[in-house]
Amino acid sequence: MATEKAETDRVPITLALQTIAYLEKLVKQGTHGTSVPGVARTLVEEGIRLAIKDGLLSIRDNGKT
Repeated sequence: MATEKAETDRVPITLALQTIAYLEKLVKQGTHGTSVPGVARTLVEEGIRLAIKDGLLSIRDNGKT
């Protein structure tokens, strides 16, 4: 488990209404977070970890590409 908090920034995104509806269903299930932004954040972070695991992305020491 990480001992330091990662740097964060807010990024505006546009999602299809159906995607927001799916996120709302996950909020109701409580499996990925307690708010639409929280669920979206969890899914994005999981997707990035999977892309790293699959070799689509590589981890860099400075966090930049």
